[in-house]
Amino acid sequence: MIYTVTTNPNIDYYMDLRAPLHVGGINRSGRELLAPGGKGINVSLMLQTLGKPSCVLGYLAGPTGRLLEALMKDTGCDCHWFWLQSGQTRINTKINTSPETAFNASGPALGQADIDALCAFLRGLNPDDQLVVSGNLQKSPPGAFSALLSAAQEAGVSAVVDTSGAALREALAFRPLLIKPNGEELCELFGRQASTPEALLALARQAQTLGARNVLVSMGADGALLLAESGDVYRAALRSTQPVISTVGAGDSVTAGFLAGLLDTGDYSQALRLGAACGSATAYSPALANRAMLEAVLPSVEVTAL
Repeated sequence: MIYTVTTNPNIDYYMDLRAPLHVGGINRSGRELLAPGGKGINVSLMLQTLGKPSCVLGYLAGPTGRLLEALMKDTGCDCHWFWLQSGQTRINTKINTSPETAFNASGPALGQADIDALCAFLRGLNPDDQLVVSGNLQKSPPGAFSALLSAAQEAGVSAVVDTSGAALREALAFRPLLIKPNGEELCELFGRQASTPEALLALARQAQTLGARNVLVSMGADGALLLAESGDVYRAALRSTQPVISTVGAGDSVTAGFLAGLLDTGDYSQALRLGAACGSATAYSPALANRAMLEAVLPSVEVTAL
């Protein structure tokens, strides 16, 4: 079973404005969409689109938590929730305009007991399970992210990690199966600038030296770069002229596609191709991509070995 951890889940409220965003005035929406959100949730929903069952693990709180629970129930995705005693599950507002604008709430605080409950669940995983840990624990006890990865390691599970900053640095010590930073997050990790695929590859090699088994760097319109555990390097490029509608969930879609592809084929090149297609398809969609959009995009993805 694939388990995804969403440390700070949310409800995404998408709005398509009738006119460009007017700061300081009234803006009217021509279309709205309410959808479950959060990095791990996005991964699970994309896995579902790919025909891969998974189980969402995450924290919920208050009336908005009940709404998110209902929204996820409607998707048919398996979920195991940990309920908090106070606070509210956050609502994030996404404005689909140019430039794309988002208002992300901070979410509820987590106590040590909340972290311990999730750790206890992770210790019960089987070595043949897969785990994806996404996002940051912004309001949590020190060492919380490491505690989650340590619990998974005790169960014999090597995690896929999609986070940034201090949490990403902590994760490297646990030899994660995969880390998936974007270019900016990889630069932040080492305090350096890198504007070319070659420079990003050099930083990816540093991350591998520090513990990451595989490093997948998403580069937006420039595609994606994969440094495999074997030392092989692959680059995915997209030959498409479709306009980007929203980048929300695109990186999570890359993670889902790569993991699904790797489990199905064991081939890094094919996994990267599917991951890049999933990420691009979501960027061309108002929310997470559906199967039809994914199949339309897949033929335009080219993967080359470097």
